[in-house]
Amino acid sequence: MNILFLGAPGCGKGTQSKIIIKKFGIPQISTGDLLREEIKSGSSLGEELQQIMSSGKFVSDELVLSLVSKKIEQDECKKGFILDGYPRNLTQAKNLDSLFKNKNIKLEYVFLIDVPFDVLIERCTGRLLCTTCDYIGNMDKGDRVGDKCEDGILYQREDDKTETVKNRLNVYQEQTAPIIDYYDKKSILHKMIGGNDPKALSNKIIKILEH
Repeated sequence: MNILFLGAPGCGKGTQSKIIIKKFGIPQISTGDLLREEIKSGSSLGEELQQIMSSGKFVSDELVLSLVSKKIEQDECKKGFILDGYPRNLTQAKNLDSLFKNKNIKLEYVFLIDVPFDVLIERCTGRLLCTTCDYIGNMDKGDRVGDKCEDGILYQREDDKTETVKNRLNVYQEQTAPIIDYYDKKSILHKMIGGNDPKALSNKIIKILEH
């Protein structure tokens, strides 16, 4: 079961991925997580990636594809995987198809989570992450610490600041939106309306996967 989640930044791709992971026991491949791990390593590449991501731009197609290729070769991906937010443009989508063909892998489901941009801007700029666990807080709620740890501190990612979010959404509209038609023509695209009820959305997605 190989799945791809598409949608603008903040639409809920990561949340849905986590739900599907628990339900079907397949791993998530998030290029954002892979890149952030490199940044945390403190390497020269990590410093370069930090500058790129902080400005709302995307890293090179070649680098991201190599990271994905390495990941899907791991044993944990043999029964399937979830791609979260990659590919981000038509070139990446076609290169990914070539990679899958060479590895005899088939992409079976593509879920597009559609959320209005004004909602996404409010959601992203109010998002807070915990330094020690996977808790996601909200600035408007006055959250201060993660709910799964005692010493966590909530912080705002550089790429969740207002101007960066707007830039990321503009880049998404220009580069990622054309992928929707690409996968629609392959008859594997499922358009889902996102909102504030992740459970309801995941139930719809699971129903499609179990059909």
